[in-house]
Amino acid sequence: MHCSMAVLGLSPPLHSWSCLAVSRNCPTNSRQLRSWDGFLGSTVPFLGLERFGASCNREGRKMQQILNTTTKDSTDKTSALPAPLSDQLSSSHLSQESDFQVVTIAKDTLGLRGQTSDRLKFEVEYGLKRGTTDNSYVIKGTSDIALIDVPDQVFQNKFEDSLERTVDLTAVTHIVIGHISPMRVQTLIAICKKLGRRSSPLQVHCSNPAAQLLLASLPESLKDDLIVKAVRTGDYLDIGGGHKLEFILTPTPRWPDGMCTYDRATQLLFTQKLFSAHVYTPNYFDMGGWDAYGEDWKFFYDCMLSPVPRQAQTALQRLPIVAQFSKPNYTGKTGIELVKADLRYIASTVASALRLPNNMTTGFENGFNSEGLLVTASLCPIHGPVVRYTVTELVREYQSWTKERLKQIQEVTIAVIYASAYGNTTALAQAISRGISKAGVGVQNLNMEQSTSEDVDLLLQQSSGFAIGSPTLGGHIPTPVQDALGAILKCSNARAKPCGVFGSFGWSGEAIDEIEKRLKDGGFYLAFPSIRCKFKPTESMLQVCEESGTDLAQAVRRMLVKQSKPFAQFTVASNVEQAVGRVIGSLCVLSAKDGDAESAMLASWVSQASFVPPGLTVAVAKERAVESLVLPGGRFVLNVLGKGKSAAICKQLLKQFKPGEFRFEGLQTKEAKDGGQILLDAISWMECTVKSRMETGDHWIVYATVDDGNVLDDKILTAIHYRKTGARY
Repeated sequence: MHCSMAVLGLSPPLHSWSCLAVSRNCPTNSRQLRSWDGFLGSTVPFLGLERFGASCNREGRKMQQILNTTTKDSTDKTSALPAPLSDQLSSSHLSQESDFQVVTIAKDTLGLRGQTSDRLKFEVEYGLKRGTTDNSYVIKGTSDIALIDVPDQVFQNKFEDSLERTVDLTAVTHIVIGHISPMRVQTLIAICKKLGRRSSPLQVHCSNPAAQLLLASLPESLKDDLIVKAVRTGDYLDIGGGHKLEFILTPTPRWPDGMCTYDRATQLLFTQKLFSAHVYTPNYFDMGGWDAYGEDWKFFYDCMLSPVPRQAQTALQRLPIVAQFSKPNYTGKTGIELVKADLRYIASTVASALRLPNNMTTGFENGFNSEGLLVTASLCPIHGPVVRYTVTELVREYQSWTKERLKQIQEVTIAVIYASAYGNTTALAQAISRGISKAGVGVQNLNMEQSTSEDVDLLLQQSSGFAIGSPTLGGHIPTPVQDALGAILKCSNARAKPCGVFGSFGWSGEAIDEIEKRLKDGGFYLAFPSIRCKFKPTESMLQVCEESGTDLAQAVRRMLVKQSKPFAQFTVASNVEQAVGRVIGSLCVLSAKDGDAESAMLASWVSQASFVPPGLTVAVAKERAVESLVLPGGRFVLNVLGKGKSAAICKQLLKQFKPGEFRFEGLQTKEAKDGGQILLDAISWMECTVKSRMETGDHWIVYATVDDGNVLDDKILTAIHYRKTGARY
């Protein structure tokens, strides 16, 4: 049967593999690999087999027999796989609070939002545990209807029902994909099946990487009904009524398929993952502004874009966003230019109020005004609220955060080099990167799926340390990681840099062991024990990764200090430091637990903060392991130590711990009802709930209310921590 599926502007697609097997026709000339946030089920692009691979040709039948055997074993075992293999929850796992919402965003534009208060994934970006939303949008033009993005398969059934009630499905002629993943592909397939046969094929507009995944994943039965168009920046789709949808490619290592879409008629910018937040509230828009969502936006940025500041900067440069009602810019203007600036502002404001398309206002061309700025009424991301009231502030903060990270990597940086098959190694890389960032050190992620050994060598020359991560595929290291490891071993000065190894695997894990062995044999110093994650990372595994990243950053700092100051130097505290050091505090132990992740720390910067409700503040250093467990909504136990009874506890908690190691070994404790450890040798304890946090230099000030507590010994006074300098604890 003739296949009418057209791919415009697209390089030859990668062949896909079933479970762990590659097609016999796998091309050997393609270097671009795929890594996506999930497990695709029966069809997943094979990571690096074209190179690890050319093995289909170089190693011949032997390699093919291994792959065929793996396929059979994988197929036989699929039904028995433990739940963590899946990167998503099935819809049956959603809480009763999950729902679907349809809201009018602007003229002719609807928002369809799947929402849940559950934490759908264990990836680090979901760490705030405030739920999430999955947003799609429908734009009704005079000639066509376009669907912008499709949700995760978790929301598939409710999305289909809501879409069917909202629009005439037969009138949907275009689907624009800003971000795709294997689980979103499944939703797209379901929608295409529901649309059924039609007189003209459905057109899908997306980036080249997204098109390759679609080609590898769509069943043959649908290929006559789709036209996949790989677009470039500047391409557009006109659906009538002034709705000219312009495409802007914004790829990053985590989202190589990233693409934003701008609607000239409504001045809406559909930003895929950019400006997203994993948070669920009843409000569809950013009601409450920065106070309500600021921490969620910042947390998402820190987890997802902080490790790739150069790519984040490039994306922001391609999106010169200004809010629709921003004041005109008078910089460098005189005379008539001042008047023109005012007229442009008035024209834009009036056009927006009357809902006129941009091309009806003077001075606008292709969605950008004459100053090259993208006038935006709302930012419409895939996750979180539609940003209508905080556009200027959020964009400004994105630019500020990116500038800060770029400054960090100029001072000192650590490279996190990895490749991923199911997205699990990527999740480990993100958590390690977050741990590095928490320690105040710059970090750069390098995804070997889009990089070469030359890129590795260049990054190593700029870095003071590195971590390398790999999945295990067929008992081997994938070729992209082999290339990276080869570049590391050849680098003349890499041996002097602290490093680490991490990776995920399904049944074996040989790749991690092999990388570790080759680095140790080469004389490299490993700053943390190698991280071996079976299937999908849990909360405790992500905690281990964060702590390992922090350990690596601290090792790099010590190395740099030693290089700059080869001999011990003693300095006298300044008058200010001595004065600050006279501020004293009670000696306490903070203990927190979240799922299977647990940590603790000594705390002396503790103070009561409110009478009603009873509340207190605790200062937590950003690089502390427990920091990620005391986010808003989190719970912890604060144990107050007694005078004369604190020595053994302090000795234990001041030890050097391995990442994820239990802190209370040898101490008498009991677990609080909501997690955390109560020290039986403390004189009192309090169970607290974190209400808010304030960033203060190198610490977070955590404000928490006290939910429960008790005095264990009323005869002993509180232990006080005395200092002579405010420059250290």
